[in-house]
Amino acid sequence: PSKIGETYQGGIVFYIDGTGKHGLIAATADQSSSATWWNGSFIETKATSTTDGKANTDKIVAALGSTGDYAARLCRQYKGGGYTDWYLPSSEELGKLFNQRTVVGGFSTHIYWSSTETELGMAWTQDFETGAKAVDNISDAANVSVRAIRSY
Repeated sequence: PSKIGETYQGGIVFYIDGTGKHGLIAATADQSSSATWWNGSFIETKATSTTDGKANTDKIVAALGSTGDYAARLCRQYKGGGYTDWYLPSSEELGKLFNQRTVVGGFSTHIYWSSTETELGMAWTQDFETGAKAVDNISDAANVSVRAIRSY
């Protein structure tokens, strides 16, 4: 891809790194507008990276299991463009996505989950209306949205 906003590998490019060869792609629509981050119980996942959502998603799914409609699993199950490596963005990746929200499009004005766990029962979120980041209770499903991303 040559620019932000380009359709590529199942989604829309929202970040290109300094080499111009790698970046991040967002799904074209939300995977949920009300999913919880947890899968019914508080289990420490050790998904604490602020930069690596794929590693976080791997840890979350390993800890919370392969059943249930929780945020990380919804992203893992997503098959946009036939790709199977979608994941829940880390807090920093979610910030990059927020910065390009008008280019990518289709976002609600609600908060979105990141894959970054801060402590048992809490994870980073970002408000897609104001841009504010906050720590939220992972059992909260009231107007918390999920958007999968993948790297290339």
